[in-house]
Amino acid sequence: MFEMTDNTYKVELAIGKPVLLSFWAPWCRPCGTIAPVIAAITREYRSRIDVFTVDSDDNPLLTVKYDIRCLPTMILVKNGRSVDRITGLATKPEIETMLNRHAVTHHFHEAYHAV
Repeated sequence: MFEMTDNTYKVELAIGKPVLLSFWAPWCRPCGTIAPVIAAITREYRSRIDVFTVDSDDNPLLTVKYDIRCLPTMILVKNGRSVDRITGLATKPEIETMLNRHAVTHHFHEAYHAV
């Protein structure tokens, strides 16, 4: 998981890999609750997507650009465009459903493959 800022987003979104943006703030209790879920998604989907956290208080440009009105908010970006979002506390299966709806499928971790 990486942090995206108002100063770095253009470079990070230009890579072409799908990106999950997780908007949060330090004062947001549900954001702290969902953090382990975002960390699990980051680990399990790392070969398919990049996951970035965005502190909405410190990054007003991105907060306005993506019309963030509630925290936490997760936005899936493909080819530089927002294609889906989940607002509020979400479960891992709900986030996975969003990813799968846009063909960002889960790949098994190498440790699970038989040699």
